[in-house]
Amino acid sequence: MKQKTKETLKAIRSYMINNYLISVLLILVIEVLARHSLTDGIRFVWNHPFLTLFSAAVLTAFYALALLAPKRNFVWLCITVIIIGLAVTNSILLCFRITPLAATDIALLTSVFEIMGIYLTVWQIILLVLLVLVVIAGLIYLGIRMKKQAYHPLFAACNAVISILAVILMIHIGDAKGWLQTEFANLPDAYADNGFVYCFTRSLFDRGISKPDTYNEETVDNILEDMKKQQTNEVEEKPNIIFIQLESFMDLNRMQGVTYSEEPTPVYSSLRKNCPGGFLKVPSVGAGTANTEFEILTGMSMDYFGAGEYPYKTVLQDETCESMAYNLKELGYRTGVLHNNTGSFYSRNKVFANLGFDYFVSSEYMKNLSYNPIGWAKDKVLTEQIQHILKTTPEQDLIYTITVQDHGKYPTELTEEQHIKVSGFAPEDEERQNAFTYYVNQCHETDAFLGSLIATLNAFEEPVVLVLYGDHLPNLDITEDELASGNLFQTEYVIWSNKKMQEDYELSRKNENLYAYQLSAHVLKLLGMNNGLLTKFHQMYHNYDNYKPNLKILQYDMLYGEKEVYDGVSPYEPSDLQMGFDPIQITDVSSVGGSVYVMGKNFTESSFVFIDGKKQDTVFLNENTLMVSDKELEGGEEVYVAQLTDVSAQLSSTEVFTYGD
Repeated sequence: MKQKTKETLKAIRSYMINNYLISVLLILVIEVLARHSLTDGIRFVWNHPFLTLFSAAVLTAFYALALLAPKRNFVWLCITVIIIGLAVTNSILLCFRITPLAATDIALLTSVFEIMGIYLTVWQIILLVLLVLVVIAGLIYLGIRMKKQAYHPLFAACNAVISILAVILMIHIGDAKGWLQTEFANLPDAYADNGFVYCFTRSLFDRGISKPDTYNEETVDNILEDMKKQQTNEVEEKPNIIFIQLESFMDLNRMQGVTYSEEPTPVYSSLRKNCPGGFLKVPSVGAGTANTEFEILTGMSMDYFGAGEYPYKTVLQDETCESMAYNLKELGYRTGVLHNNTGSFYSRNKVFANLGFDYFVSSEYMKNLSYNPIGWAKDKVLTEQIQHILKTTPEQDLIYTITVQDHGKYPTELTEEQHIKVSGFAPEDEERQNAFTYYVNQCHETDAFLGSLIATLNAFEEPVVLVLYGDHLPNLDITEDELASGNLFQTEYVIWSNKKMQEDYELSRKNENLYAYQLSAHVLKLLGMNNGLLTKFHQMYHNYDNYKPNLKILQYDMLYGEKEVYDGVSPYEPSDLQMGFDPIQITDVSSVGGSVYVMGKNFTESSFVFIDGKKQDTVFLNENTLMVSDKELEGGEEVYVAQLTDVSAQLSSTEVFTYGD
């Protein structure tokens, strides 16, 4: 018995040591891939011994799972392939965006498929698919050929327990010594400072907002005490309010050492000089549009959520949340979103109902779309959309608009002559200069869209307030040293009003730097509005010492706690979100000459005919007619039209029309 125990312990020790050494080697490989540099990877491992050893202990704990399976060598191999696959994915992602791979990116996979063609060529996609299929086929082959190993329950249990205890012990040591970072305000810096394995593992388990130590009913009541004394303002002048979130847009004059053949964004530069505004601190760089959007709409800070989390893909899938839309609907506003990109990206077609919007017009519901050289829809289409809504609705409007034209990936080779020439880059930076030149010219077109929109709004007979801001800086490897002002996490915002608004109301000319989660409350304050609990909180307490801790308490209570702020029951119900502003309808169906014609209203090129539940090859003739060729109807068939994304996700459908009735 003693001999058997000794042999078991020796086997455990040997297995753990081997796996630990392999894990240390893997950490080096992972960091080299993450930093795109052999020397930088080695430097990280050398300069961060505890993090390296801890990360290796985490991988060793995962390897302990292999002992629980009959074919432990095969499971061990699968775990290794997954680890290397994640490391390679992170390395590739960092080539396209600044933000590294986090667990919530896995939830975004369906959205990634919709835009993959913009970032990769057809051949790259084919090779990627083939590589994945080869790896899967290889694993299946090895899984069949590999033999089972003798199963030792004691060996497996002891190894798993020791591995997990080692990780727990190192967590306690790291926390006590301050060697493990627990707050990830800046995700790229956190990955750079702590390594991929530690940060990605935290993102697997770190979701939502942790319960504040001081959270209880009394604390919430104390925060609300002064706010309850403040009455909701009665507002006579209620202008139309338009927010435009400008994708990757920035004040190009902030770039030091870069010159342009002409002013690239004359409209925006004039607005910056003549309108109230300032810098806007956003939660991400190069990517993460939805998180800036979340902060603007809700008044909540991303600082308190999990590492790399997207609330759109987690809590807002099932929970409603106080928002600017809910608040303005209390004042009689009609609220909607415009976005010249696919409606399912970031699950917006689902989330906007939980933020209280009445309608969502994505690219699938827009006419007259045109596209830039890499496939993003141009922003000029939005002027017509905004004008149509303002003229159609009898109520005042909140129109939250999200542009997309200036999105990357920016080409490093220019195949077309660019209107604006850019200089100031070193000769060896030709590819970066090409990418920046392309970006500048896209911003120039977006600026022209802003000029057209402002001219249209100036002639509108109702008061309008227009709020412009960038969601994050572009993914162009911009460094702090290259910026003449602000930092990498600061974009800019501008508040403009039309002539009709200026006749009756004078906006403050004061410039003020803000966090993104303060912007909507700031705008409403300028308009004399204070609807919403978080709106009042930001307007009243933004200069208080305990402002941020109390904001975390309120966020936790609203989304994860007892909802003490609402006396235990949230007042917000999901809205009946209408996809598209003008409803798509079928008015008649005919079967003529071997083809089916579906007549109706507001069809687009994303409209597809379904007959008895089956999708048909559909030809878009015009906004009133769709055709299905080589098809005849006999009578009794059920016909409907659905709006589909490029990957055939259904966003909405018409009522069923029964042919022959």
